[in-house]
Amino acid sequence: MILGVLGTAKNTGKTTTTNALLKCLSDKPLAITSIGFDGEDLDHITGLPKPKVFVEESTVVATSEMAAKHSTAKLQLLKKLEITTALGPVGIYRVKQPGTVVLVGPHSSNGLLTLAETLRSENIEIFLVDGAINRIVPFQHADFVILAVGASRSTNIDFLFLETKVIIRTFELPLGRGTRKVLKGLISTEKLSMFRGESISVESPMHLLLTEDFAKLEKLLQEIDIAVMRKPKLLCVTINPCYAERRAEGFTLAQIDLSELSKMIERELNIPCLDVVKEEERLCRIVEEEIGKMGTLEGGISP
Repeated sequence: MILGVLGTAKNTGKTTTTNALLKCLSDKPLAITSIGFDGEDLDHITGLPKPKVFVEESTVVATSEMAAKHSTAKLQLLKKLEITTALGPVGIYRVKQPGTVVLVGPHSSNGLLTLAETLRSENIEIFLVDGAINRIVPFQHADFVILAVGASRSTNIDFLFLETKVIIRTFELPLGRGTRKVLKGLISTEKLSMFRGESISVESPMHLLLTEDFAKLEKLLQEIDIAVMRKPKLLCVTINPCYAERRAEGFTLAQIDLSELSKMIERELNIPCLDVVKEEERLCRIVEEEIGKMGTLEGGISP
């Protein structure tokens, strides 16, 4: 089973959510990687410290050789792969002593599928994938996705609600192709607007989410009959109230109250929404319930 944690921006709580998942799934054969790079000590824009991904003994980690050397966890190389990254090829490691890891994983759908296929031979049951919305397309092959929303994206609650609502709407699009016109590749709102009144299929919800104009995308979703060829199930939304506030002397960590946003998401969008710091056990219950239905990676990965 591939479980993705998708952040709508940097510092929206992906790592906090991922660490909670690593804890509550620690009794299962578990692997982790990142679509792109995750694990720097400081945010390169604000200079504020970032949470680190912490892995327990026996966890399998897919990352580049250079990133493995910068991890505090003791890692044993199991296999080198021909998946290239800006920081060298990806290898599969097993954690021999617990610690933090720097994750540099595949940035393409083909790379993620190759990695998932390789992990079958390691008898991995849960494959955790961390990534942000600016590298979202590989998530089309996940079985489940958790959406991480936070104040670092915006402190405007109306904007956060609109963005979350539109993303959820794309995950609710029906599966199907039939006689529909099939559009391959990423679809901008400009291109999508050319198909008003038609019935189309796109590859996945992720192929529609390359816009900052979520109001326009929401309108187009109402005007066009759209289906998707594959999609993961969206399990829940997590919220992170913390953000970097700019002050005269630089950035400082601040937070806003997102409890009303959480209530709106649950009430109006009918999906669990939680603050992982306060509701870690609830997150675990949601994920474990779905794992019980799904089974193992062997039967879970999408073609």
